[in-house]
Amino acid sequence: MGSGISTKLTAAAAVAALAATPVLAEKARQLQDINGMDVYGAERALIDRGFKSISSHRNTQGYVYSYWWDKADDKCVLVEVYERSNRVESIKDASDQDCGQHKGDAAVAVGAIAATALLGALLSGGKSHHKEGRDYDRDQTAEFDRGYTDGLHNAPYHNYSRSDAYSHGYEKGTDERQANLRHHKGRGGYVQTVQFNDLRNARASGGMSELEQRGFRQVDNFTSGNTRYSIQYHPSTRQCLQVTIADGRFYDIRDIRTHPKCNTNSSSSSRDDAWIGRLVGAAGDGAGTYMENQGFRPVDSFRSGRNGSGSVWYNRSTRQCVQMIVVNGRVDSAMDIGSHPRCR
Repeated sequence: MGSGISTKLTAAAAVAALAATPVLAEKARQLQDINGMDVYGAERALIDRGFKSISSHRNTQGYVYSYWWDKADDKCVLVEVYERSNRVESIKDASDQDCGQHKGDAAVAVGAIAATALLGALLSGGKSHHKEGRDYDRDQTAEFDRGYTDGLHNAPYHNYSRSDAYSHGYEKGTDERQANLRHHKGRGGYVQTVQFNDLRNARASGGMSELEQRGFRQVDNFTSGNTRYSIQYHPSTRQCLQVTIADGRFYDIRDIRTHPKCNTNSSSSSRDDAWIGRLVGAAGDGAGTYMENQGFRPVDSFRSGRNGSGSVWYNRSTRQCVQMIVVNGRVDSAMDIGSHPRCR
């Protein structure tokens, strides 16, 4: 008799599983039709299907990654939007942890209240899309999250465990912070500044002429490989721009605020070292060339983690001693360390 009951239960379970499968598949197909929708239509469609927005995250490449939670189906999805087109590029499954479920219902409730739009609230802690498919264990994930949080909130780089996961997290946090603040020109006070963000991707010849018409003048330029850099200064607004030119176009343009040839009429004793921190994210070879153009020379080098290398640079004129860490070909951190045995 026991055997017969077991057989019946097994058969019933199999039937139930077969009956449930089409429902799950239908759910996935329904979500896939959101691909290509504009953000407002996608938001309405997700809400209509029982999803609530949990968090969203920008990067400097122009993408927004939003996490949505469906409590009824116990499902978390990741929606990728490209801001220039304002349309959904992809939608895929995400872990419960990405939607805050590992933190308990309170975290989800807070997220649901705070995030009411597709480009909604920002929660701390790295998400799946930040990790770029890297398979981190629990300890590495904790290091990644610590680095991400430090970078996001502009805390000093503090990789005391010399962890690649921390470096990766700091890079992603810094990238998101810069993306979130891209509207801000990095200046305070009451002086109106001149717009320049609209010149990104402009043809170099036309872009240079437009900068001149807006009151900028070139005060320095240098090259690194096939890339040219131009430093532009506006005397009235005291804006100091660095223009990166590649393939005949403005690949990047940003306000670096200070440069030795951007005359801000400040006293020589009030040296502004903010430009050092803005080397973070630059290509390692380009940053090295830039340091040399500023009068620095490398005085020491060392390994940092599996994929990183460090260097110490000294400027004899200003007596600055700068340490720069490069990971996977890009500057991971740069700071004035004050002194070093070889900075002399």
